[in-house]
Amino acid sequence: MGGGFDIFCGLPLYFALRAEGREVTLANLSFTTFSPLLPTPLAPALVEVTPHSLTGGEVYLPEYHLARWLATQGEPTRVYAFKKMGVRPVLTAYRALVKHLHLDTIILVDGGTDALMRGDESDLGTPHEDAISLAAVNELGGLKRFMVSLGFGIDAFHGVSHWDVLKATAELADAGAFLGSFSLTPEMRPVQLYQDACEAVFEQMPRHISIVNASILSAIHGHYGDYHLTERTQGSTLWINPLMSQSWCYDLPAVAQRLQYREALLQTLTLSDVDQVIIDNAESCCRIVNSGHV
Repeated sequence: MGGGFDIFCGLPLYFALRAEGREVTLANLSFTTFSPLLPTPLAPALVEVTPHSLTGGEVYLPEYHLARWLATQGEPTRVYAFKKMGVRPVLTAYRALVKHLHLDTIILVDGGTDALMRGDESDLGTPHEDAISLAAVNELGGLKRFMVSLGFGIDAFHGVSHWDVLKATAELADAGAFLGSFSLTPEMRPVQLYQDACEAVFEQMPRHISIVNASILSAIHGHYGDYHLTERTQGSTLWINPLMSQSWCYDLPAVAQRLQYREALLQTLTLSDVDQVIIDNAESCCRIVNSGHV
C-alpha cells in the first residue's frame, strides 16, 4: 500500500491464504524507476517483476529480490509493481491488473498506521503513497476490498499519534468497518516464512534494511521499548511493543470515505499533484481551526 518494503508486511497473510489453497498475487506501489526493468508494461504504470527483471547494476527494487526469494520456495515468482504516480494512472494500472488476473478481492496492507489518518490530525505521518493506493482501490467496483494495518506504533517516528489511530479504529468499529485483529507469533509457519524473506532480502539490500519490518520482527520476538534490530535506527528512539505484531483489519471503502481529500486525489496525475492536494487540505484544516470552527 505504501510502497517500498510494505509488500513484505503482506507476506504473513499471503502465506496463510496460500496454505488454504487460494490463488494470491503480490503487488506493490514501487519506489523504483521502471527504466531498468525488462518486462513489457501491462499498463503505463504497471509492470511484472520476475527473478530475471534486472540486467545488472544496483537498483532499489525489493520486489525483484522478493521474486528471487519466492523462487527458492517454489512459490509463484511474479510480483507486480505500480509506478509511483497520481491516482488516475495508478487506478488505470489497477484496472488492468484486475482484468489480467481476474481478481475478486484486493487487500491493501499498510506497514504502519498512517493510512488511517483522515487529514485533520496533528500529524499525518507519510500519507502520500497510502492515500494514492487507498483512493485508487476504492474506485474499483465489483470487488471485495479490505485494508490491513501491521505495525502499531511505528509511525510515532513520523509524529503520528497513537490516540488518533485508536480513535480512528473506534470510529470504524462504530460504523461496522473494523473487522478485528490477530497477532503474529513466532511459531506460525507464515510468520517464519515472512521472517526468512525479510532476512534474505535484507542481506541483498544491506543499505536499505526496512525499519518497519525490522521493528515488526522485533515485536514478534518479544522485544520491547527502545530496541534496535538494525543500525539504521541508531540515534532515534523506538517504541517496540506487542501491538506492533498485530494485524488490524478494516473494510477498505469505509476507510477511504474518511479521507477528507479523497475526491481531490481522484484527478491527480503525478506525485507532485498529490503533494499539493495534501498541502491544500492541511491549510484548509488550519484555517478552520484558527477561525474557531473545530
